[in-house]
Amino acid sequence: MLKSVRRLAVLSSHVQNVNRNMCSSGATATSARAPIIFVHPKFCLVDEKITIRLTGLASNQIVTFVADVRENGSMFESRCVYRADDSGVVDNCTSESLDGTFKGVEQMGLFWSLKSVGARAAMRLVKKDVTRPMEFTIRVFDGNQAEAPEVLSDPLTKTVVRRTFMAPHVKRLPLRDGRFRGTVFLPEGTGPFPALIDMFGGLVSQVETRAALLASHGYATLSLAYLYSEGLPQMLMDVDIDYIQEAFEWFSRLEYIDATRLGAVGLCFGGFLALTLTSILPQIKAVVNINGISITPGEHFGKIDSLGKEWPKKEGVEITEEGLDLTPAYECKNPRAVPAWQHGAKILVVVGEDDKQVHPKWHTFFQDNIPAQFKDNLQVIRYPDTGHLIEPPHMPFIRAIEPGRKHEKVMCGGHMVAHSHAQEDAWRRILDFLNMHLGTGSGS
Repeated sequence: MLKSVRRLAVLSSHVQNVNRNMCSSGATATSARAPIIFVHPKFCLVDEKITIRLTGLASNQIVTFVADVRENGSMFESRCVYRADDSGVVDNCTSESLDGTFKGVEQMGLFWSLKSVGARAAMRLVKKDVTRPMEFTIRVFDGNQAEAPEVLSDPLTKTVVRRTFMAPHVKRLPLRDGRFRGTVFLPEGTGPFPALIDMFGGLVSQVETRAALLASHGYATLSLAYLYSEGLPQMLMDVDIDYIQEAFEWFSRLEYIDATRLGAVGLCFGGFLALTLTSILPQIKAVVNINGISITPGEHFGKIDSLGKEWPKKEGVEITEEGLDLTPAYECKNPRAVPAWQHGAKILVVVGEDDKQVHPKWHTFFQDNIPAQFKDNLQVIRYPDTGHLIEPPHMPFIRAIEPGRKHEKVMCGGHMVAHSHAQEDAWRRILDFLNMHLGTGSGS
């Protein structure tokens, strides 16, 4: 019995010593703790927001976040500076950026403020291989290093975020044979799916990002090339509307397509083509025009498939310090609105009011000239201080671009914060519009 009591006394004394040692060294242990960064979700679609939370900092400590991603051989980077709260925490949903490529409380600012690093400042971040996610490295450094040419110190912590245009079960089917050039994206499931044709502008003709993302939201989508590929025209004014019509009709007849739920989406010249196709085909129920040309010169009206060789006018392009302003090229004395309404389709027009490629006044003209019986079919959304390239949300803003096949820098317009917020709002409204008029579903 006495031996047991002695053992308990020795054990109690040992526990007390350990507790005293832990208490006396507690402040040191806390201050030496490495910061920890939490990101949720770490893998998601590009139109999803993420939460970034950094803990383990000293009270009110200043830190610099650096995000970077490499695509197509180019590096894009953003930076922002945060001050930790009294508990040593930074949260991108509530903390204010004090300096860097954006300021203020902007949850996704690290992504839409990315800028090209290197000689080509007008490089646009375009994901060419949509089957692979973009990998963003996020590093955290001590102090304000927003203006440092290179961050010299080792990061306090870092993580990798993967963001994708193409959900894991979406199928990508390139069109390699036959007359048509492009890519079909199919949602998860067997269908039949609501279907869209998606077209970009005349500088690039085909970009797969938006089509992959639309498929990730339940739409079978044909990303169609109409220029520059083998067997296709090399000049904008040589675009063949018959080719586009035939491609869409072929696509709509595929067994996994619901031919009663068809739509078209286009940006810039792709928007004009989407409107034109809708004016021809009564089976198109909904069309989205994003900063696209909505008029033709009156002398060519009635021949909607031919704009003529004199329009747009090359001599109308204005040279500015920031790049070419293309808006004067579409001036014409007797404009006519593209009659996309004539078969009863629902029309959504997304307008950047600072567009330097297609003047916003033509969207007003389009809206004013729609016949009274079809006015309820039209919805126009206008965004102040927003430029031409309204892309899916959280993609980097760029005010002027340097097209790969041309040497001249071309203006897009817009101002970063307003444009970035517009991209987020417009994408939500586009999805709502398509869902209302075409419906969604991943098939059965």
